[in-house]
Amino acid sequence: MMQRWVYSARIVCCLFFLNILMACTPQLPNAANITPVTAVPTLDVANRDALCQTVATQAGGNLELLIYALEALANLNVVCDDGVTISSQLYTAYLGYGTQLEGQGKQTEALAAYQKALEYNRDGQEAAARLQRLQIATPVPPERCENAVVTAALQALKPYIPTEGRFVRIVDNNFVLENARFPIYGVNYYPRSTPFNLFLTATPLEVVAAELDIVKRSGINTLRIFLRYQDLFICPGNGAVPNIVNFQRLDGMIQTMAEQGFRVLPVLNDMADLVDYPLYDNPYHVVEQTRFIAERYRNESAILAWDVRDRGDQDYLYGQFSREKVLTWLADTVRAVRRADPNHPITAGWWTDAEATAPLVDFVSFQHYGEYEPLRQMIAILRDNTPKPILMTAIGYSTHSLDEVAQRNLLYQSLEEASNTRLAGWVIYLAFDFPRTVTCTPPDCPGEEKEINRFGLWNTSYFPKLAVEAVMRVTGVEAQ
Repeated sequence: MMQRWVYSARIVCCLFFLNILMACTPQLPNAANITPVTAVPTLDVANRDALCQTVATQAGGNLELLIYALEALANLNVVCDDGVTISSQLYTAYLGYGTQLEGQGKQTEALAAYQKALEYNRDGQEAAARLQRLQIATPVPPERCENAVVTAALQALKPYIPTEGRFVRIVDNNFVLENARFPIYGVNYYPRSTPFNLFLTATPLEVVAAELDIVKRSGINTLRIFLRYQDLFICPGNGAVPNIVNFQRLDGMIQTMAEQGFRVLPVLNDMADLVDYPLYDNPYHVVEQTRFIAERYRNESAILAWDVRDRGDQDYLYGQFSREKVLTWLADTVRAVRRADPNHPITAGWWTDAEATAPLVDFVSFQHYGEYEPLRQMIAILRDNTPKPILMTAIGYSTHSLDEVAQRNLLYQSLEEASNTRLAGWVIYLAFDFPRTVTCTPPDCPGEEKEINRFGLWNTSYFPKLAVEAVMRVTGVEAQ
């Protein structure tokens, strides 16, 4: 997708008050860097009442003055008493201002106004449509559905009935279940034949039950699963509208996992396409979808915790987003999930910059796929940065490039280190090897053998690899 055009112009303002010409004085910067068409009168930018009065009187009038007052309120972090959010009002104001500028033939300024409108409401279809009309590439507005479709979907999905059991809590920086320390022995779980985009769309529940019967014999007690919003929701332009079939499948999976004694660590916001799905701008539908999931399962004791994003640090270490933007999003998302579900702790499964999440989450999560010595260093750095519980949410080695002996030995060393340094636990990547027929892109199937096909503890015939021996030694199953 083409990068959005960004235009800016410096503000030139000569202030008038009561028709008396005054000297030019500094103002709060206009966030869109647009040169006003007319002079903007002075306002007391620290006076909430004066600003709110201006907003009330200028709606549909002097849009430059309206924007000026709204942005002053935003900078003060206050709202008026009309019940309308500042961001919503700024979207409408910039949309109207852009229309006004476009009508005057000032396309550059109009483009900047429409672009700014989208910053205040990324789902704003009106602003997006006008930018597209002016031949500017923008994210496609999320699909909307008729109200009848939305109502039917919400009514058809029955409330989730939680299983019975005790919640795992964090007490004195340890995971505790019924007054005893709960060590997390986990695996990142996808079914053998329906991983990734097939997980929530094509997995039969009887397959989950059969595979988990194999997994639990190794002493593993926790499953980390990935929730793709594209699979769980329809009509994103309407907010959180559930896909009935796929939510029923997820309900059944969680209940099956609970019945077999597993704790579940769901990963939220599991999406790779951050352009068409602009996660870090907190679009309305993503926020609502996250809230919907957290609220739906807030009373399920089998949920261990929420992981709000997998490898989010890659999006600023190697991607197009700034560290500040991603961490600000993380702070906002943690607060939103906590409001929706106060019963479960929250983490973020970062890869190499996990210490950055420490002030924001209830426990710190990191991942490791390399040699043993760097793992020791990573744990030491995290220990120096936080007293909170530390969980290794992904540790794995592929037998595509290693033999089974090397996979077993590396895994055992790493799990032993986790135990010796009293991490909260570990989660291995992955449970099962995948056939080449499910990791290929049609029509080029079956694909070539790849690293991702051979990370499993069990092969495609459900036969245990040698690495299962390492798991059983650390979980203590062998000694029973």
